Amino acid sequence: MVDVQQPVRGRPGGLGQVLVDALDAAGPDGHAALGADRLAGLRGLLDNAARSAAAVGGWTDAEPLRLSKHLVTGLLRCPRRALADDAGASDEIVMGLVVDAAAKLATTSPRQPLTVDATLGFLAALGETTVADHLDAIGDRARLFTLEARARVERLAMAWPAIEPAWWPRIEEPVRVRLGGGAVTVAGRLDVLLGGPPTGRPAVVVEVKGGRWYDGMRADGHLYALLVAMRDGEAPVTAVTVVSDGTTQVEPIRPSVLDHAADRLVEAIRVAAGVAAGEPPATRPGGHCQHCPVRPDCPPGRAWRPEPAPS
Repeated sequence: MVDVQQPVRGRPGGLGQVLVDALDAAGPDGHAALGADRLAGLRGLLDNAARSAAAVGGWTDAEPLRLSKHLVTGLLRCPRRALADDAGASDEIVMGLVVDAAAKLATTSPRQPLTVDATLGFLAALGETTVADHLDAIGDRARLFTLEARARVERLAMAWPAIEPAWWPRIEEPVRVRLGGGAVTVAGRLDVLLGGPPTGRPAVVVEVKGGRWYDGMRADGHLYALLVAMRDGEAPVTAVTVVSDGTTQVEPIRPSVLDHAADRLVEAIRVAAGVAAGEPPATRPGGHCQHCPVRPDCPPGRAWRPEPAPS
């Protein structure tokens, strides 16, 4: 595995160079080392898990279990938190939405100046009101938030490379996989997808994340790589994770990566089936407890404390 974690700087070694290097490494003729038999094996594993879960949870093709990237992650991290009502977005999550939109705007309109105002306008045009609502809600802090957002968008604008049209860059591309005869569906929208059918080039998945880098962020790119492989019959060659704190991480999609993503999805389906059958959702304390809306009524969550920083 190749991990690259470097800040966005708009210079060699920054985001622009990392993306260019990732596309160069993929090349117009590159292909992931995953044959049709291996993909069929993963499909069989997921179909069997979906059928077993449907027998427990009662899902059918007409009324399936619908899983998203967010729900898969939540069921694995802490089922109780995943099934609780959302308490609203934090500053870092909303900042991530801004950087995500800027990356999409840079991909689709590379000749237009990329500014925070253009990015907010892009979100408004899409009908996305989370950022505008957050700015209204935080009152006097909105000015400082906007200044930080402007700085992050400007860094992204300096660093984001021009992508060769032959890669056919797409944003918000939907991907949906039906499992177990349709009893379970897993769906999402890719932030940026480069290459893949019918371009004749290998696919490169680009995920843009809010907050600050932590290793678990890799899992979202892995899941989308798995879904794209199931949909297209051809695995992406690379997943690139771009984080709003300036971190960029690149990972080749090897067979073991998709195997692990499939195992995680099987476990999420199993957990969902247990809850549907009446099992109380498990509580798994961790860093997510700090902003959890159910923490006041969750003894393990209240008791959790972050590890002290190394001296």
